[in-house]
Amino acid sequence: MMPITLAQLLALATAVMAAPSSQERAAGHRGSVTYYHPGLGACEQVHGDRDMVGAVSKLRFDVSRPCGKRVRVRGPAGQATITIVDRCDGCAHDDLDLSPAAFRQAIGDLGIGNTQAEWEWV
Repeated sequence: MMPITLAQLLALATAVMAAPSSQERAAGHRGSVTYYHPGLGACEQVHGDRDMVGAVSKLRFDVSRPCGKRVRVRGPAGQATITIVDRCDGCAHDDLDLSPAAFRQAIGDLGIGNTQAEWEWV
C-alpha cells in the first residue's frame, strides 16, 4: 500500500470542498407549475397570497428540507424569485406550486392554472 502524503491529502480535500453541490449541478429544471393559496406550510411559517413563496415536490422536500432556499422561475410572463416554504404532495419531482403573486409574475393570469416552466436554485 502506498502512503498518502500531506500534500496529496490537502489536494484531495480542496477538490472535494470546491465541488458544486448537488443542487448547483442540477440547475435548469423544467416542470409543471401551478398556484396555491399558502397558509401554514411545511416549514412551519405562515404566508399569504401576496408573498413570493412556493412549494417543491415531496420527493425533493423530504430529502433535503429546503426551507428558506430560493428558486428562480422563468415562465411566459417573465421571472420570479421565490422562497421555498412548503411541500407539495401532488407534485412530480420537478414541479412547483407558487403563491398567486409569484404565479402572476412568472406565468401570468391565474386562469392559466397549470403550465410548464423552467426553474433553478439561486
